[in-house]
Amino acid sequence: MILKYSYFKKSPLITKKKFFLFYGPNFGKIDDCVQFLKDKLSSYENSLKFLSFFQDNFLNHSFTEIVDQNTQEDIFGNKTSLIFSLSDLKFSNEIIKLISKNLNIQNIIFKTGPIQKALKFRKFFEDSSDCIIVPCYEDTLSEKKEIIVRFFNKENIKINSEHIFMLSSVLSNERLRLINELNKLIIYIKTTKINVVDALSILVDNNHQDLNDLVYLLASKKEKDFWNAFLKVQQVFSDEIKFINIFSKHLEKLLFVKNKILLGFSPSASMKTLKPPIFFKQEELFLSQLDLWSYKELTKIIKQLHFCQMSILKNEISSKSNFLTLITKILDVS
Repeated sequence: MILKYSYFKKSPLITKKKFFLFYGPNFGKIDDCVQFLKDKLSSYENSLKFLSFFQDNFLNHSFTEIVDQNTQEDIFGNKTSLIFSLSDLKFSNEIIKLISKNLNIQNIIFKTGPIQKALKFRKFFEDSSDCIIVPCYEDTLSEKKEIIVRFFNKENIKINSEHIFMLSSVLSNERLRLINELNKLIIYIKTTKINVVDALSILVDNNHQDLNDLVYLLASKKEKDFWNAFLKVQQVFSDEIKFINIFSKHLEKLLFVKNKILLGFSPSASMKTLKPPIFFKQEELFLSQLDLWSYKELTKIIKQLHFCQMSILKNEISSKSNFLTLITKILDVS
């Protein structure tokens, strides 16, 4: 049974199932799901204990042996749930075979990275009524906002909705990295006594100016300038998902302005209605991009960016080369 992350914590089914699989590229979200599940199960069974196993444990014992050794209550009457962190799926057939039986165990929880859709292991969890599978992809804007608000409230630091939006747009979509970035930001604000506005300004200027420049160079189809900048900041592309998100939003802004122009508004007036607004130093460049992109081309590339993003999330082998191919295609369009 598949549950979306947004429904997982609200579902009454999670205390009624034996087997759980959390998978995807967002390991911070996976850990959050596992911790929530542990707390929820413990609230129903206070004698429950959790044992964690990793890939190295399979060097000395098979999956079956590990489960067999932990199926009985201990001398204190404690029941056991097992948590397996899998770095690969070498033992997936053995796992499927074993959990298909009527095991005398409280729960088994699996954590792993991205799993391709066609793999038998993933399909087993999706189709089984005894299992819950939760895909953990990048955090959405609203999820990041919730985390940011929680962090600042916990530290008794006031932050308004505009700054929350700015932070959620700038910080990572991967939860572990997002939390690390927030921790560093909170420490910086507290130790330097700087206000949130100034801290945000420093954060944006120092960490994301190069990324923003690349987005504008790509949207302006300045091939030589783009590749020159790309060579200098290749580390930005270690997070292709983030770049695709930012670039897609930029193209959506161009599409929005084109729609306003069709309704009779001037390009400048249409651009002024965008929220958040275009930075004044980039207004002229943004307006020049309106002539470079047709309405049809914008909708086509936005759709292709979405497919490219999904390919990366599924961890498909060709995803990164497809990403660069799409960038080359955009720059080659005259």
